[in-house]
This record gives sequence, structure tokens and C-alpha cells, in this order.
Amino acid sequence: MAFAAMLAVSWRRWTSPIADSGREMDLPLRLLDGELLYRDVHYLYPPLSPHFNALLYRIFGVHLDVLHASGIACAILIAILCHRIARRLLSPAEASIAAIGVIVWCIFKPAGNLISPYSFAALHAMLFGLGALLMTLRYADAALTPPGTLNAWHPGASLLFAGILIGLAAVTKQEFAFAAATTVTAAVVHLRRTQWKLLVADLALVAIPVMLIAAPVYGWLLKTIGWETLVADCHLFYTHMPQSLVFYNAHRTGLDRPVFSFVQMLGGGAVIVAAMSAIVLVSDRTRQTPRRFVVILACALLSVLLVKLIVGKQWDGSPLRALPLLLLGILAFEWKFRANAQFFIIAAYSLAILGRVALRVPSGGAFGGFFLPTSLIVIFYLLVCVLPYWIERWTRDELAPNRGRKIGQGLFILMLIATAVVFSVRYRRNFTYEIHAPRGHFFAPHSSGQSIDEALRFLEAETRAGEAVAVLPEGSDLTFLTGRRMPLRHQILIPGLMREEDERKAIATLQREGVRYVLVVNRPMREFGKEAFGRDFYPSLGNWIEDHYRVIRVFGAGSDPQVRIGDPAFFIKVYAKAD
Repeated sequence: MAFAAMLAVSWRRWTSPIADSGREMDLPLRLLDGELLYRDVHYLYPPLSPHFNALLYRIFGVHLDVLHASGIACAILIAILCHRIARRLLSPAEASIAAIGVIVWCIFKPAGNLISPYSFAALHAMLFGLGALLMTLRYADAALTPPGTLNAWHPGASLLFAGILIGLAAVTKQEFAFAAATTVTAAVVHLRRTQWKLLVADLALVAIPVMLIAAPVYGWLLKTIGWETLVADCHLFYTHMPQSLVFYNAHRTGLDRPVFSFVQMLGGGAVIVAAMSAIVLVSDRTRQTPRRFVVILACALLSVLLVKLIVGKQWDGSPLRALPLLLLGILAFEWKFRANAQFFIIAAYSLAILGRVALRVPSGGAFGGFFLPTSLIVIFYLLVCVLPYWIERWTRDELAPNRGRKIGQGLFILMLIATAVVFSVRYRRNFTYEIHAPRGHFFAPHSSGQSIDEALRFLEAETRAGEAVAVLPEGSDLTFLTGRRMPLRHQILIPGLMREEDERKAIATLQREGVRYVLVVNRPMREFGKEAFGRDFYPSLGNWIEDHYRVIRVFGAGSDPQVRIGDPAFFIKVYAKAD
């Protein structure tokens, strides 16, 4: 019901045009038309997802609705997997609440939903990673079940399935494969630490299917495409990274300002301590704990205030910043006392999947939905199971643990309802401009919808179906939606991805194809350390366009031809080939 309600509220409001979306729409079509991934179309991720989406286009037709239907199906599977994972720790009703939390906070987050994700590779790999986690939990059950027990699931079967899923993740998006592999390894070592032969045999059962899937795929790619293109040009193994991607990833991980990032983590930890202390104080009606926990609460609140004064607007007060510290503490406790193997395994996956954002765990943005589902399950379990257990030990009130459980559950549900309402309002207020195009129907953000619609209408009126139209620095969804063709190898001109030789090849392509129109979109690339295409990066290509094309239309920004990338108002400039 929760999924259906959020789906209805957000209907056709999942796509944020221009940023990343064009690649996800257009790349599978280019593969379907016979272009070769990496060689003919630049791509940063492994090959499974674009080929899978190309297959969907072949079966169901080339349309945005095909991707949306696929995203909905994947999102449903994610919700089911999260519910199954939560059931390893929680009662059916509580597991449902935790799964609804994943649905609201991760799947339907307006700034980065999973129906139309920034990358289908991340969505598909997330599915494989969660599936591998569930198989690892089944392995733990089977490994701890006495031999000969009726209906016992053999641990080897779970490991083989986990290995298959990790192998699929490895050819989809590697960080999810790494997280799943780390989790399986941690689980096997945790459970078999005194049984070395079984430990080695179990790890081999996982490694064999991973290698059987990943090695042939990468071997074929290296033979067919070549090391230089895959590794140095497309950075498939995270090597030879341009400075722009180093800059971007440093910001995402928090390594750009590590001290400030660590201070924010401490602030998030203080928020968690303050919330837990408040729950203990409210739960204990005998007043046996106030003095100690009032002091803890006061110190935690002062710490939050101090951190906020130090870091300012860089931190929104989210406790999620402290997740790595919290998860490390859980793993250390469970490793020592071996209280709950299932909790240890879920915490291990939750920590491993946060590797890319280790020092700056997001509470919003395009990435949080991929990294946070299992952490939300962990948080809910702490609120309704772990904290009540410790309340029972800290107090003499027999009813205090049950009160603590209800308070924790109530807070989670209250925040869940409030977030669902806020997200629903954002969908309805922000995505208001309805766009109908030959290959898609959706609601665009009101800030850019009219300009995008006008550009689509222009392409339909002034160009032919299948005609080559260049959209820079990104926005090939404009060509996809109108049935036109993006001729350049690089669909997203991130600073540093193109070398001078690539700029020359792009110019040669525009000349060879006789491209009549070039569209330049107001898409600043500040997150990659540069701002404006043609000025701050790729000046050769930008200057050549200025010399050989002239501005004939400007959609948005008051139709001012002098408007520049980076200006506040959204716009799309149309350049026509000079006679």
C-alpha cells in the first residue's frame, strides 16, 4: 500500500531531465543501433545494464515508459528484498515498517528516486548486492543449524547463489560487488573463524561463480576493445582518473575536507546519543536514571551545537553522518560477543556499501537511496530491540523496555509519515510542467520544463527523424525523446574526460555528419571543479562551435543570446550551422 501510494503521488514525476538522464535513455538505443560500447560510445561503468536496457527496448519498444516500468519493477524487488532482510531481525509488523522506511526515504526520494535513477547500473547492482546479502543471511542460518535438521538449507547453496549475484554485480557496478563480497567474507570468517578448512571451502564456493562470470566478460572486453580504451579512456577499473573525477569523488567521500567531515560524523553521533538518552528518560517512570542520562543528554546537545558552530551549513544536523562510527561499533561488539550473527552480517554490508561516502554519508541527493536501505533497517532494529534491552538493564522499571520500544517505533513512524507528506508535496509542487514527446511523457521541474519543451518542439519542427543533433555538455534526452540522434562519442562532457585528440575527433564528427544544429544547455559542472563548457573546459570544441555556428534561438532566461552557462536561470541555446 505504501509503495502504491507513493507511486501514485509521484506518477511520471521521476525524471529530472538533462543531468545523467540522457545517457540512461539514449545509450541503450545506440547499442541497439549497432554501436559498440566503450569504442563508439564512451561509458564509465561495466557493460551489463546498458545491454539489458537495450534488450528491453528491442522487446517492448524504444520509449521512456519502458525504462520507467523497469525502474518500478526493480524498486518493487528492492522493497521485497529489504523486507526479507529486515525479517531476519524483526517481527513481521516491524519488518514491514522498516521496509516502508526504505520505500519512502530511498525509493521515492524526489532528489534521487530509484524509479528513474541517475544510473541504472547502480540500480541493477544494488539489486544484486541486496540479493547477495540475503543469501549470506541464509548461509548464516544454515551454518548455525545442526546437521540433519529437517528442511535445513545447505550453506553451500546459499554461497553459490551469493557468488552468482556478486559476479553479476561485478559486471554492472563494481562498488556493489565489493560491498557484497566484503560482507560474505566477513560472515564466513565470523562463523568459521575456528574451522579453517570450512572457512577456505566456503570462500571458494563464493569465489568460483564470481570468477566464472566476471573473468570472461572482462577478458572479452579487453580483447575486443583494448586496454587503452577501457582502462585509460573509460577508467573502467578506476585508474587514470582525470582530476575532475578525483575532485568529485573527494567531495562525495568527504576526503576534500577530512577534518570537517570527521567533525560532522561526531555531530551525527551526538544527535544519536541525545535521541537515545531522551528515549531512556521518557521510558523510565521510576526516575532511577535521570541524573546520569540528563547529563548525557545535556552533553550531547552541547556537542551538537558546537559542531554546528564549527561546520556551519556544511552539516544539516542529520544523524546519518555518524553511520560509519555506529556500524563499526556494532561490528566490534558482535565480533566479540557473537550475540547475533544476522545483525553482524547486515551491519557489515551497511558499512561496506558506505565506502564511497564514508566520511560524508548523505541524507539526500542522488546517491543516498542506493547506500542507506540496510542502514535504515539497522537503525530501526536499534530503536525497537537493542535500546529496550539496555533500558531493561539500566532501570528498575519493568514496563520501561516496552515503553522504550513503543517510543522508538512511534518516532520512526512519525518521521516516516512526515517525510512522506513532505516528499509528496515536493513532487506535486516542483514537477508541474507536463511534457509529451514521441518517445516519452513525463512532468519536468517547473524551473526548466518550459525551456525543455520548447527545445523539443523546435527539434520536431526543424529537424528530421534520425537526424544528428549535438547537445552539449549533456542532455541527449532531447534527441532521444524526439527520435533524433546524438552523433558524438561522449554523451556527457564532464571536464577531463575528453583529451585534445577527442576534441578534434568531435569536431571532425560534426563536420563529417553535417550537423545543422548544436544545442548548448545551461548545465554548470561545478561538482567536477569547472563551470562552463567552452570557457572553463573544452575550449577548442567550444570556440570551433562559436566560429562555425550562430545562435538562432534561446529557450528560457528571457531569450537573451548573451546568457552564459552558470547564470541562475535555466536556458537552452540553439546554434545553427553558418552558411
